[in-house]
Amino acid sequence: MTNPFARHGIDHISPSSLRLFRENLAVWCGRYLLRVSDEAGPKAWRGSAVEAGLDQVLFASADKLDALAQARREWDRRAMGLVDEAAAKEYELLGDFLDQAILAFKGKGMPLTRQGKIEINLPGIEVPLQGYTDYRYPDHGYDLKTTHRIPSKADPAHVEQMSAYMLATATPFTLVYCSSKRWSAFDVTPEMAAEGYDRLIESAQALRAFLAKVEDGRDALSIVAPDYTDFYFTPPMIEAVKAAKRPLVVVP
Repeated sequence: MTNPFARHGIDHISPSSLRLFRENLAVWCGRYLLRVSDEAGPKAWRGSAVEAGLDQVLFASADKLDALAQARREWDRRAMGLVDEAAAKEYELLGDFLDQAILAFKGKGMPLTRQGKIEINLPGIEVPLQGYTDYRYPDHGYDLKTTHRIPSKADPAHVEQMSAYMLATATPFTLVYCSSKRWSAFDVTPEMAAEGYDRLIESAQALRAFLAKVEDGRDALSIVAPDYTDFYFTPPMIEAVKAAKRPLVVVP
């Protein structure tokens, strides 16, 4: 049978792409079939900036001021001068988020790896699933999530991500959530990981079936009714998806 991933130019999948496929099919089509480059936005910049600051503490024993300076440099690199209300709010809270991340990792020492690439194969799926682990120690891994609201339990989609990491590394993982005011950690048990892995397989198989039935991004979007108010949509993505959904004009 023809490989539907290869037919659409997709050489790998990831836990985040599978989550997007489930939660906003229109944006998934725009990003992976139309190849629209949409900016991640302030929330993603916040996470990268906090990690950059935490890296300074864990790998270089930097103090808080040096770590915050690195976090701000990373923010500036990603934001490229964009200043709006949402970005300004996130930028102002970088120091508070970083404080909580430092507390969460206090006493853990220097990790073995940072952003280590993993790759696993899912049953019946022709392309590998890839990901990058945040912080791995000799006998444990940690994944840092920044959020304004600490969840009462681990996000199932994040557990799916950890299930792939645990399978690839044979190492237990913990999800660490940091807000600007506090932090919390959730160990991913083998039972949780098994359920998460099953969801990855189910999502990947659904994606494969979808790709086998559509010709291209325009064809895929013809059967989708987008909700342009959804937070996944950025202005460039809205424009691209609307353009792809316009009927083709055939000149006689």
